[in-house]
Amino acid sequence: MKIDLHYGKGTVSLQIPQENIEEIIYPWRDEAKADNMAVLQQALSDAQTDSFRREIAGRSLCVLTEDGTREAALDELLLAPVLKLMRKSSRVQFLICTGTHDPDTPANTKIARQIQKAARIAGLENFAIHAHDCQQDGFLRAGRTSRGTEVMFNAKADDADVFLALSDMKTHYFAGYSNPIKNFVPGICAFETAEHNHSLALDSNSTFGLHPWHANANRTNNPVARDQLEAMQMVVKGRPVYTLATISTAGTIQWARFGAIERVAGEAFDKIDERNTHTVRPVSRLIVSPGGLPNDVTLYIAQRALELTKNAVADGGEVLFLAACPDGVGEERTMEHFYNLLTAPVDHILKSIESEYNLYSHKPYKFAQMIRRLRRIWMHTQIPDDLITAAHLHPVHEPQKVVDDWLAEDPQTRITVVDGANKIALYAKA
Repeated sequence: MKIDLHYGKGTVSLQIPQENIEEIIYPWRDEAKADNMAVLQQALSDAQTDSFRREIAGRSLCVLTEDGTREAALDELLLAPVLKLMRKSSRVQFLICTGTHDPDTPANTKIARQIQKAARIAGLENFAIHAHDCQQDGFLRAGRTSRGTEVMFNAKADDADVFLALSDMKTHYFAGYSNPIKNFVPGICAFETAEHNHSLALDSNSTFGLHPWHANANRTNNPVARDQLEAMQMVVKGRPVYTLATISTAGTIQWARFGAIERVAGEAFDKIDERNTHTVRPVSRLIVSPGGLPNDVTLYIAQRALELTKNAVADGGEVLFLAACPDGVGEERTMEHFYNLLTAPVDHILKSIESEYNLYSHKPYKFAQMIRRLRRIWMHTQIPDDLITAAHLHPVHEPQKVVDDWLAEDPQTRITVVDGANKIALYAKA
């Protein structure tokens, strides 16, 4: 059986006998021919947006958009009807929520251009666009959370009377879900705020599927997400917060809602659980693709896919990881506490992070846990072989050979295949 998996801008094709396939898992795509504009217009109906229009009339609005590392589905034509809602606002400040990512990237420049074009189409005049810089921007102190996070947020957001967060939602491997709260924290916060919040990622409860706004009371205890919510509330100080939330697959919007942030996020969690989470039987072999660009632009970004699918591979098993990573290992600012640490002995990685956390080091920590548990992680990538080997991974230029060797070793082996893994969460069957 031929299976095509996303890889960078293209695909990788693998031949796997049907009898050896445990499951093939993709993100929500059974409505792949859905009309993006129609889905969006339905979410922006007058019934959904009336209160928002009243709130912003003659008042200032801050719009928080995701940055270029996210697979957003909103281009300028789709943004235009959203921006039309804002025309009665006295001023609109767009903030591109980079968190601790580099603000000065071609992808973020493209987002700014799309906003400018959409504003012209929508007739929006008094607005400004800024890509958040966690190191260089001016920050205001909002206080300290109950978990000790000093909340410092971008001063450009503080003039707002109302907030609107644009969020393409999915599972998140330690914050529970990618959701509009993350546009605030770490989206527009200082480096130190993100660092302390992310240190909570080492807690075993900081994982996908748990969030304080989850409808299931047994799934609300996520330390990272709870801290982010508390910090966001300190930033907004009771001001109205709306969100336009989407769930998309490869640029196709499957679901969209507009409204008050907590209600909409809660609805999205339920829909994500229904359509993009799966309970699987752990098997000895797993093939994972993050889903192509931008989900595999660097190893730092692509790793999410391994964390979200790791429950599908049994202890002592093997993974074939298909991640192009055309921009290499990661941004320069991540190197010391991400890649450089990842090249240390596995036991050292685990012990050093448990004694002292630095931002980005949760990633080598989680990598080390997975490397220790498995026999081998094969990686098909554009990153040079020596860099992959130094990180305890095994480079492979012909991924089909890995599959063939698995079958030669055990003709009865079972293989689970996941494409678009950055938008999927897998739970292990008891």
